[in-house]
Amino acid sequence: MRRIVLLLGLLLFLAACAEEGDPTEVVEAYLKARVESNADTLQNLACPEWEAQAVAQADSFRSMNARLENLACRQSGEEGKYKLVTCDGKIVTTYNGETREWPLGTYRTLQVDDEWKMCGEAD
Repeated sequence: MRRIVLLLGLLLFLAACAEEGDPTEVVEAYLKARVESNADTLQNLACPEWEAQAVAQADSFRSMNARLENLACRQSGEEGKYKLVTCDGKIVTTYNGETREWPLGTYRTLQVDDEWKMCGEAD
């Protein structure tokens, strides 16, 4: 009986840990996939309601030789059901000899089926 109680306690602890996780990881992976124009990865990392936008974002930097510079993300609060992740750094693109910098910002994340998903930019 004692083993069953210990096993149940361990399972509850692991479930609580899995539920928390770190939403910054999904945002960082999403931004990396975005500069690589990897539509499949972006779609897999996105919330269901953000999947179409994720595919569009894959195309946005496709021909621009994009790269991330100084990426650093951290949890920064909540917005309704979303956990917010704010990222410092920038995306740098080069197209037709012109270089542009795109500052990073704050993103919404949500846990869907025990996985963190990127749900778009925060207002």
